[in-house]
Amino acid sequence: MTELIFKPVIDSPFLRHLEDAQVLLPGQTLPGVVIKAIHGRSLALVTRRQNMKLQWGELIGPALVTNTVVARGARNWHWYGPGSWLVCASGLEAGELAVELETQLGGVASVVELSHARSILSLSGPQVLSALAKLCSLDLHPKIFVVGSCANTTMHHMTVHIARVPGRDDFELHVMRGFAVSLCEALISASTEYCYRFEC
Repeated sequence: MTELIFKPVIDSPFLRHLEDAQVLLPGQTLPGVVIKAIHGRSLALVTRRQNMKLQWGELIGPALVTNTVVARGARNWHWYGPGSWLVCASGLEAGELAVELETQLGGVASVVELSHARSILSLSGPQVLSALAKLCSLDLHPKIFVVGSCANTTMHHMTVHIARVPGRDDFELHVMRGFAVSLCEALISASTEYCYRFEC
């Protein structure tokens, strides 16, 4: 049985750096891009151990494939690289997701708690593709980067995981916590000509 021996304190990296803001043109009622910080999300990185592919398949099944997000109950599994997945969940105490996965997959995969190490942003709005195109070299057109897609990329020299989570109409960005403010500033700059709303 895995025990949680500490509970990390997780607060927003935007505190004391950024504030809620909205920029609209005269007569404009809605922003072209909406940038929101997502809080209260639990994250854990699951990496399948070598020579455990058969046991992994028995526990998890074949549905987890390259560059996809798969919903399994209240958990979203993001492909993160060969043999690696980023698991996301809401409504859990800090560290609970990692304990749950370690109990489920112990001996077959390694589990690393990442809730304290990543920041998550939601991007939406009618001009979101135009804003993202300034920062990301991926083709994010909805016919190419369909709902359920995910990929690791770079934005403004930062490594970013971008996803379109099933059941939602936005882009979800994961970035290392220490780069969260820099990424937000880059996104705000890219969105300014379309007008934007930022919620931290």
